[in-house]
Amino acid sequence: MIKAFRPAWAALGLLCFTNEAGATSLRRDVKAGSLCEFAEKVAAGGSSWNANLHEAWHQLCQDSQTSPYMEVFLDKRFKENYHHVYKSDGWADSAWVNYVAVKKSGGVFGKLTERLVESIHRFSQHPIIVVNFGQEAPEELSPRRFPRLVLLHARGFDPALRLSFNFNKLRAILLAQAKVGASLDSDMLLVGPQADQLLNRTAEEITEKYRFPMMPTHFLDRDLRDKNSGKGNFLPYSCKNCPEPTMRWGQAQPTWTHWSFPFVSRWLTAKMKGRSQNGVPTDDIAEDEDLLNVALWSEGATKSWCAFQTGGINFLWENLYPQHPPGPYPYYEDPRYFPAGIPVAFWFGHAEKDPAHIDNALTFLSDSSRINTQPPKPFYHNMTFFASFKELKQAYPDLKCTL
Repeated sequence: MIKAFRPAWAALGLLCFTNEAGATSLRRDVKAGSLCEFAEKVAAGGSSWNANLHEAWHQLCQDSQTSPYMEVFLDKRFKENYHHVYKSDGWADSAWVNYVAVKKSGGVFGKLTERLVESIHRFSQHPIIVVNFGQEAPEELSPRRFPRLVLLHARGFDPALRLSFNFNKLRAILLAQAKVGASLDSDMLLVGPQADQLLNRTAEEITEKYRFPMMPTHFLDRDLRDKNSGKGNFLPYSCKNCPEPTMRWGQAQPTWTHWSFPFVSRWLTAKMKGRSQNGVPTDDIAEDEDLLNVALWSEGATKSWCAFQTGGINFLWENLYPQHPPGPYPYYEDPRYFPAGIPVAFWFGHAEKDPAHIDNALTFLSDSSRINTQPPKPFYHNMTFFASFKELKQAYPDLKCTL
């Protein structure tokens, strides 16, 4: 149940703010009604997604420390968009999901999120749900300009919890209520329509029989067992009672289906409460990426995506369109899983913080000479570009990742 902002906010105990974008309040006393209560109501609905959401929410709703963080509100400007994206039962079938917070003083993240949302509207058929965890609504986000955008608001973490802002990514997975989803950071850019395959493939891979989120293979090898190999891009990771890795370290762009909700809630609850899960203390696990990898290893997960993002956006004119192999070669190999390097799909750029440079990339992509010609082959492995992952897989049938 996602609540809409409305003029009667004062009667609901909301702490209001407004800005030029017409945003309203984020805060509400949890006793006035919450998603925890909604979870109880939908549990008897008979669908697997309601049952999974109920199980996930129940873990976070058991005490007063975590239950306030299950509140979520619909920005009143996005009511019409909401009804196009969400079905009458309150669910989106599939969506990209972003989490963000912008400062009163401005800053870059509102501008970055705007460009991410623009790239989704240019190249994807799926909607994007932005969950704002700040006290300012990103003024760059307009429902008319972006008809497949839904803007939600949720309270940020209490500083006393000493949690990285990035753990809001896990909250956004639960709060967005998408049956199939993928987490995108604000400093990412979708660069072509083939990226929609990721959500389609997520629905195929993450099912009742395999319920774990899947992450793209990281450019870093963080497996302590490889410390003496002298190969690849090695940065060891260790934690107290760390489980043995079951796959290479993944990058924190998880994709999921509703079957993954209990897993996400289980580990998010442990982290918010500062307790151990599966014998692994979570208190000193500093970031969402660390927690996701350790959690997946701990529970025996085995599936990962091949890389689907690269650092920055220069790859568009340096690698993808000229079909020039990226460096290094082999592409971030390791001795255990990817001795010939990691396969990559050039679907997203990541970690570009300069809005003007992103604008250059969007201009590059909108050039008619590129729009009206055969698109470049987006898959790359071992010095060769491929038109499809099927073609790549036929050439390398023993890959430890998929797309």
